[in-house]
Amino acid sequence: MKIYKLPKLAELRPDGAYRVGSEDAGAGAVYLVYGRLRPKEASKKITTAEGCEEIICVVKGNMRVRCGKAAFTVNSGEAFRSAAGQTFLLDNLDDEESIFIAAGGPAVMKEGVKAPLDAEKPVELEACGLAEEEAEFDIVRDDLP
Repeated sequence: MKIYKLPKLAELRPDGAYRVGSEDAGAGAVYLVYGRLRPKEASKKITTAEGCEEIICVVKGNMRVRCGKAAFTVNSGEAFRSAAGQTFLLDNLDDEESIFIAAGGPAVMKEGVKAPLDAEKPVELEACGLAEEEAEFDIVRDDLP
């Protein structure tokens, strides 16, 4: 068993994110990304790997999520799902650092067959613009306990 000091590891990387997962456990395994945005940092690009799905949870702060023409705010303790190959931008709305965790793994197609994991396309975390052709999605907030 290996313990990862994620805040320290993320701090050492220029993109502010550290990935634990499939490269350690073999192809098709789940992975976790610990990411941070500096105060007021904007346009951090996140792309879910082809063949994978992710749940992104805001651990600290408030982030604006932009995808195509849609935009919504995700607060600390809230999460959203990202489909395979989906790209979006994160903006830190706070004067303090914001932190998120993305947990993902191979997508399961409707027929119940796992989609292949493309090991050559890891989750990308970099600052840049969003392409106009990005898919739109429905925004639903579940307030049930």
